[in-house]
Amino acid sequence: MARATLGKEIYCVAKDETGLLGRIIYALAQKNIFIVHLTAHTEGEMGHLRLIVSGDDFKKTKESIAYFIPQIEEREILIVEFENKVGTLAEVAKILGQNGVNVESVYGTSSDGFKIVGIFSTADNQKACALINQASGRPNPPA
Repeated sequence: MARATLGKEIYCVAKDETGLLGRIIYALAQKNIFIVHLTAHTEGEMGHLRLIVSGDDFKKTKESIAYFIPQIEEREILIVEFENKVGTLAEVAKILGQNGVNVESVYGTSSDGFKIVGIFSTADNQKACALINQASGRPNPPA
């Protein structure tokens, strides 16, 4: 069914302005920071950016964009990989819902056509990770 691991993301909030995303991405590229996943949106006058970088580049990432972004935090997330076919997300959502785990946000991508990567923020990421892996017959990865 699915495989879940715990991870971290950088969450940023700043006043929305034209070109800000480009300046941020360019600053990260200048420091050779590889972006694995990214989502951005606006709410009113504020821009929200969530990104996952490779390895342990979180400190370097925060330092690279602090000039542009006044509010940066590191958050725990749940990374769920599942097969790219109808119903696989439904299975994950059902497991979480039946076990009282509230999904606060989710975004995902499918780039290779074979798997989907979902980035979840839940009320209890550790419990969600264990539930998904248990339902899939997979051992939980070390925290």
